[in-house]
Amino acid sequence: MPTTAFPPPPPPLQRWAGTFTARFPRLLRALARLETASVADEIAGTPLERPVYVCGLARSGSTVLLEMLAELPEFTSWRYSDYPLQWLPYWWNALRRRLPLPRAVPAERAHRDRLVVGPDSPEAFEECFWQAFFPARHDEEVDQRLDGTQRDAAFDRFYRDQLRKLLAVRGGRRYLCKGNYNALRLGYLQALWPDARFLIPVRAPQAQVASLVKQDAWFRRWAAADPRIGGQLAERGHFEFGPRKRVQHCGDAGAARAIRAAWDAGDAAAAYALQWREVYGAVLDALARDARLRESCLLVRYESLCADPPAGLARIAAHVGLVAESAGRLVEGWRDRLSLPDYYDDGLSAVERGRIAAITGDVDRGLRDLIAYI
Repeated sequence: MPTTAFPPPPPPLQRWAGTFTARFPRLLRALARLETASVADEIAGTPLERPVYVCGLARSGSTVLLEMLAELPEFTSWRYSDYPLQWLPYWWNALRRRLPLPRAVPAERAHRDRLVVGPDSPEAFEECFWQAFFPARHDEEVDQRLDGTQRDAAFDRFYRDQLRKLLAVRGGRRYLCKGNYNALRLGYLQALWPDARFLIPVRAPQAQVASLVKQDAWFRRWAAADPRIGGQLAERGHFEFGPRKRVQHCGDAGAARAIRAAWDAGDAAAAYALQWREVYGAVLDALARDARLRESCLLVRYESLCADPPAGLARIAAHVGLVAESAGRLVEGWRDRLSLPDYYDDGLSAVERGRIAAITGDVDRGLRDLIAYI
């Protein structure tokens, strides 16, 4: 059983900078454009080919997928050290290489889930770009789905430039992104990158809901002791759990209201089961409508991956188009590192398990019928 001790706060300067960048996105957009103009020649020849997006509801195994691919030389992703200056990746990374920074000791992340991270660990830090360009991101009253018909030309230019700068300053070849909210933007991203590949992680509903409930309880407890916790999550674009969690509206206003009502009533298990159904139901609908999008997606069931790591890892390698050397490195490097969580009891009652199965069962079966799990 892991400790649920309060996680260490970020350094004061990082806290201040995170709050500043969250409050003044227009200023950061202007600075980012200035950076782009200043390095236009350096990034002009940087290709943007075959990006890989890892996206699904939180606690699905998305971070493990991100970490295993980020170890390969093909990929470049955002890192903990980029936050909160991911708006200025070229300047900040160039400067950071010249600074006499102390060596940071990797530590288990706040989620208490066995994942050890440090400044160079990959993480999800592009959500601020979506929030800056698309109004009402994370507004519970607004449908959060974005498809290829809802393009914003200004965002497309900005986003491409941000990724080119990141790849150029690190000598990267392919962009790798973890962004759970991107599960509702698959159509948009494919319209932007026709050769993109998507990994959609999902766990058995009872296991994933139990993990979400536990994470929510921990972060609310920590935030009660230190109110800054909620603000820090929001500044990083994380609204999945904790005191400021928000419903992901997936097109059904009634379902969104039901999720909020369940949370407000203290029924976290029902709320997260409904959210699981809505998010993966939206994924199911998008894939059912678009055969080309369906071919670009691989559904990764965490339990199946842990049951037969070599087969699952080989399937992932083939889907994202790894060269033979990297595919072998992926399989050999991770075949003995994957296992189901055994570090806490899920705490669900038999009644809660039955209710979760009833809420999520049709979507779970639909996903299995539409595209094969690994």
